Amino acid sequence: MKRFDDKFRTKLYESVAEIENNSQAEAVVIIKKSSGRYTVYSFAAAALVCFVLFSFFMFAPIDFDIYFMYGVSVLVFGVVLALLTFVPDLQRLVIPKKTRRKNAEIYARAIFQKGMIYNTMEHTGFLIYCSVAEKEAVFMPDHAITLLFDDADIQKLNSLVNNIFKAKDVPSEILRVMHEAVPVFAKYLPHRDDDINELPDDLDVDL
Repeated sequence: MKRFDDKFRTKLYESVAEIENNSQAEAVVIIKKSSGRYTVYSFAAAALVCFVLFSFFMFAPIDFDIYFMYGVSVLVFGVVLALLTFVPDLQRLVIPKKTRRKNAEIYARAIFQKGMIYNTMEHTGFLIYCSVAEKEAVFMPDHAITLLFDDADIQKLNSLVNNIFKAKDVPSEILRVMHEAVPVFAKYLPHRDDDINELPDDLDVDL
C-alpha cells in the first residue's frame, strides 16, 4: 500500500473534484488492502506441496532416513504456508480468479450500501473500488447513471476500471482512468451551478 501515499491521495482528490466540477456525478474511490481471507487456499496448497514431496521420499530409489523425511516435510509445509500467507503475489497463484473477483464485488457492494453512495438526491453517485491483494477493481454506479448512459459508455467505464491492475503503475492508472471518465460523465450529467457535493471526497468505510 506504500504506492498509495499522501501525494497520490492529493492527486486522487483532485481527480474526484475534476469529475464533480464538470458533471453532476458524485465520485467515490476507495482502495483496500484485501477483500477477503484466503487461509484455506494457502493451507491446501502447502499441504499439496508437502504431499508431493513426501511421495517423492517414499517412491524415489533412495533410502531416506525417516526423521529426515518428517523434518523436511514439516519444514517445507511451514515455509510454503508462510510464503503464501505473507506474499500476495504468490498467494494469488493459488486463488481462483473467479473467487478473487467475487470477493471484490461483494466488498464493493457492501461499501456502496454502508457508505450510502446510493443516497444522493439524483442517484448519480458511483464507486470505484480497488482491492490490492486480489488485483481487482470494480465500477459500481447508482441507477440514474445506468439508466441515462448508453450501454457503450457504461462498458467503456467498466473496461477502464476493470483493467486498472493490468497497468505497471497502478496509482497512475487510477488517475488516468478518472481523467478519461470526465467527458463521459459531463456528456450525460452536465454540471449545474446549483449542484452540491453530497458525498465526502475522503469517504472511508470500515466493514
